Amino acid sequence: MNASEGNKCEEEGGGGEEEGRWNWFRPANVSETFFEACQRHGLIMTAYWLVVSSASPLEEEHVRLALCHLYRKVPTLRLCLRQRDGVLWACERAVGDNIDFEVVEGRDPRDVMEEVMNQSYASHDGPLWRARLVRGAAGEDCPSEELRASFPHTSHLVLGNHHGIADGTSNVRTYNLLLRILNDVIAGRPIDDQEQLGDFVNEAELMKMVDDKKRALEKDPENLQRLLEEKAAQMQRVPLFLQCHPPAGQRMHRRTRMLHGILDEETTRRLIERCKREGVSVESAVTTAINGTTVDMAVRTGREAESFRLSESHAVNLRRYLSADAAAALGVLITVFDNVTQTPITWRAAFWEHARSLHASLHARLRQNGPLHDECLRQMVMPNDALETLLTDLPSPTHDCTTSNMGALDAKFPERGAHVQATRLARGSCSFYDFAVHFYHTFRGRFTYTLCFDAGLVAEDVASAFRQALFDNLKAVI
Repeated sequence: MNASEGNKCEEEGGGGEEEGRWNWFRPANVSETFFEACQRHGLIMTAYWLVVSSASPLEEEHVRLALCHLYRKVPTLRLCLRQRDGVLWACERAVGDNIDFEVVEGRDPRDVMEEVMNQSYASHDGPLWRARLVRGAAGEDCPSEELRASFPHTSHLVLGNHHGIADGTSNVRTYNLLLRILNDVIAGRPIDDQEQLGDFVNEAELMKMVDDKKRALEKDPENLQRLLEEKAAQMQRVPLFLQCHPPAGQRMHRRTRMLHGILDEETTRRLIERCKREGVSVESAVTTAINGTTVDMAVRTGREAESFRLSESHAVNLRRYLSADAAAALGVLITVFDNVTQTPITWRAAFWEHARSLHASLHARLRQNGPLHDECLRQMVMPNDALETLLTDLPSPTHDCTTSNMGALDAKFPERGAHVQATRLARGSCSFYDFAVHFYHTFRGRFTYTLCFDAGLVAEDVASAFRQALFDNLKAVI
C-alpha cells in the first residue's frame, strides 16, 4: 500500500508531491535492477521489528516527525526507480517528503511484520520503505527490571523496505539514526536535515572485481563450463527438507510467514563462550545445528542413510573485500555463497568436530574470495535480463539451508537515549529460491532468530516443529 496524502509529512515545510518533477541520478545499478524485478513478483522485501521501550507513551506525531527527518537525512530512503527512455533509473522527488506511515492498535506485531514484508512497492512513485507504529500489542517484550523502571512503556516499530535500497548493514545504521532522531524530537532538540547519514553505494569497485573474476574464469573454458554445469545442476536439486515434507498442494502464490525465537542472556552467553572455546564462529555452530536438525527430521520421516549431503547458502557482506570509502556507503553490498556439508545421522556425538570442519570450509572460501566467485557464476547463469522469465515460473528452492547472520548488533546499534531505547530487534525477508531462510544475530545480549518460510511450500506446524527442535539442539550442545 502506498502512502496517502495524510501520510505525506508537511511538518517544517515538507510540501506536496508536484508530480513529474524528479532529480535523476543514474541508471539503476545491478542490485537495484535485480531486487526491483524480484519485488514486483512479491520476493525479497525486507522487514525489521524493533521493540521500543519509552519513558512515556510514544506519540504518533513524534514518530511521524522523526520519520520525516530520517527521510531527509538518508539518501537511500528518498530513492525511486523509474523508467526513462526504456532504461530503469534511480531518482528522487525534487520536492516534499514521501512517507508511508501508519499507527496500528492492538495487533500482533508479528502479523504486521509479515504484512509489511509481503507488500510490494510502487517503485516509480515511492516511497520504497514503510513504517508502522504498533501499540497495545499483547505479549510485549520484557526488558530488564532496571530498564523497565525507567522506560515502562512498550511500543513496536515495524519497518520495511525494498531490498534494492538497503542491505542489513545500511538498515542497522538507518534505524539506529531513527532512534537518535526520535530522542531528539521528544526532547525538543533541533535537527540538522542537511547532515546526511551517508552517500549512495557505488558498485563500480565491486563490479570490477566480479568482471576480473569472470575474465580469469574465461581463460580456462573447460573449467568454466564445468562450473556453469554444476551451477545449473544445483538449480535443479530438491532440498532434503522438501523431499521429506513435500507441499500438500500446488504452489500457486508466494507468501512468506515467520516464526521467532530468542535465547535468554545466560544461554546466549554460554553459546558464545562455547563457540570461542571450540574455535568456531556462531555462524558455524548454528549452521551445524540447522543441518543436524534437518537430518533428524529426515530420519523421523523414514529416510534411511548413514549421512546426507546438504547444500548451504550463506549471505555475506561484500564490504569486507572493498576499500574503506566504498564500504562506508549506503545501499546494497551483499551476495550469497554456497557451501556443501556431509552431515551424518550421528551428528550429535561429534557436534563440535563437525562445526570446526564447517567453520574451516566457510572461512577458506571467504579468504579465497568465494563469494565473488559465486556472484560471478550467478550473474553468468542468471543475468538480470533473463530474471523476469525465471521469476514468472516460480523458481523452485535449491538449498537445504540459507542463513543471514549479522553477528553482534549492539556495537552497530548503540543508540540508548534518555526517552526511547530499542530492547529487541528481529529481521526477516521474503525468500527467493529458498523454502526457508534463517535470520539471526545477538542484540542486547540475546540470540535472536527468525525463521522465514514459504507458506506455499511449508506447513506452519512443520516449520514450528523445526524451530523448536533447533533451539532444543542448540541448548543441548552448549
